[in-house]
Amino acid sequence: MDTFLCRFSIPIRLDEERFQYFPVVGVFRSMPFDQVDRWVMRPDGRPRTDRDLAAEVLVELRRPLGSTGKTALLQFGITEVLEVDRAAAIIVATFLSELPRGAERELASELAG
Repeated sequence: MDTFLCRFSIPIRLDEERFQYFPVVGVFRSMPFDQVDRWVMRPDGRPRTDRDLAAEVLVELRRPLGSTGKTALLQFGITEVLEVDRAAAIIVATFLSELPRGAERELASELAG
């Protein structure tokens, strides 16, 4: 399974009315860019929810540890994060904006291999 990483911040619910944003490193499952249009729609032509989309592509959330590039597991899981609608929307938007496209994907695989 091809994956890629990105840093972003997500809101975590503190109580009924308050949220706090936490910096995270998301590990995302990659997909060919030409499949994105089909991925965001249901077979009946209606759009899928951000929560459904995020649950499919987000493999793991980690906590960044300073400037070293190292990460640690978070104290909350993906399921908890996806309960917050705006967190799911941020995850999907981050995935779509950072998804490697064509030549970028080839370059990344060459550098890794």
